[in-house]
Amino acid sequence: MRSKQQLLNQQRTWAESVGLEVDARGYLDTVDANLLQPLSMRSKQSFENGSGSELQDTPSRPAKMKALHSSSALGVNVFDYWVDRDTSALLSALGLDSGRLAAITFEAQFSTGLKGNPPNLDVALEYLDGHVIGVESKFSEWLTPKSKNKKPFKPKYFSETIGLWESKGLPKTQRLAEAMQMGEEFFRHLDAPQLLKHVLGMANQLGKQFSLYYIYYDCRGPESDVHRQEVKRFDDLVGDEARFKARSY
Repeated sequence: MRSKQQLLNQQRTWAESVGLEVDARGYLDTVDANLLQPLSMRSKQSFENGSGSELQDTPSRPAKMKALHSSSALGVNVFDYWVDRDTSALLSALGLDSGRLAAITFEAQFSTGLKGNPPNLDVALEYLDGHVIGVESKFSEWLTPKSKNKKPFKPKYFSETIGLWESKGLPKTQRLAEAMQMGEEFFRHLDAPQLLKHVLGMANQLGKQFSLYYIYYDCRGPESDVHRQEVKRFDDLVGDEARFKARSY
């Protein structure tokens, strides 16, 4: 059995063991059923203002956060508790220096300067001095391999005379984006294009006052070994420019 199916089966077994009803696609009846505690009002507002349909049902599927495999629900269960509390324990767990956070925000958007909606960053930890720790949260998504036949970026990311990333002081990141677009670099499990878009957005709005954290749920299996190798390769290539750190839940 593939690792992702094992993970989904484990989630379903847990839900049914505590009396929750799960539909055929792995969704619960309500968002609250998937959370350790109800969303704080501040976080609920962040999700309602976002563009990810995390809390709203759509004609094609239930709200994303109702899914047992939701990385957003995992992020909320870890981070929302600290929205109105002393965050020193959270910062310590992340390996960060102690300090005062101004806010913890979900579904944060940092404009890349291009037309269209920027990607939603799962969590933003905003320090009082203006530095932002952007957190990309993954649960089961990385277990689905990416296609090598699909271009990782839309043409708009390479339409300028000078590279978009390079114009923000990120030459290594520019080279990686170009190599990926040309098929010279490929990440089968790590969603490197998404990470590079987050780096571009934060650099565009924050200069060098940001760090990118990648926090994922690890599990046993051959995919995990490949994924860890890709995380390390990404870090080796652009980690210093993105102030990149990876942690498992």
